[in-house]
Amino acid sequence: MSYVYVEREGKSPDAPLLLLLHGYGSNEADLFSFASYIPAQYHVVSLRAPLVMSSESYAWFPIHFTESMERWTNPEEVSKATSFIAAFLSFYQEKESFDKNRIYLMGFSQGAMLSYAVGLSTKSVKGIAALSGYIDPRVVAVNNNSIASIYVSHGTEDMVVPYDWAEQSVAKLKEYGFSPEFHAYPQGHGINQDNLTSIIHWLQAQL
Repeated sequence: MSYVYVEREGKSPDAPLLLLLHGYGSNEADLFSFASYIPAQYHVVSLRAPLVMSSESYAWFPIHFTESMERWTNPEEVSKATSFIAAFLSFYQEKESFDKNRIYLMGFSQGAMLSYAVGLSTKSVKGIAALSGYIDPRVVAVNNNSIASIYVSHGTEDMVVPYDWAEQSVAKLKEYGFSPEFHAYPQGHGINQDNLTSIIHWLQAQL
């Protein structure tokens, strides 16, 4: 299996890894545009999703539009995406030097959903930043009790992933036994400067 990604090495061979997972219709360069703001202690890698939409546009899994949450996902298609990311982590751990026991996931929209799905089931993941995403309980298996912190942010005017879904996800995380840090912003489906600043503060706090 081949992977397309961009990376920035950490300061030391035992740097924690931050894996960035972009949203539907985007690519690996999107979240990586924030790399200069991310603390230098992190080894940063941004992975391209496997489904080709156009020359610069990719997706982790297809979106199916209906009137309920089921419009978003087919569990089997999401499972393929989570397996793709898990396989990449195994590949990357053999290839690069970083602290294999300190992995952080940051995802936007579809990437946030997959950050939940992968992070909550992978014991080496210590933190999750879910931006403008949600938890689909059908595709989440909570097998990881070593997560130290979960950052959740969402725009109150989001018309793509409703703000209510973020609130429901935070409630679900609390049911799972976690204490997520939840930030709401007066914006749509995106990341504004205040949100970016709080993300960077969260990343610094994990070091």
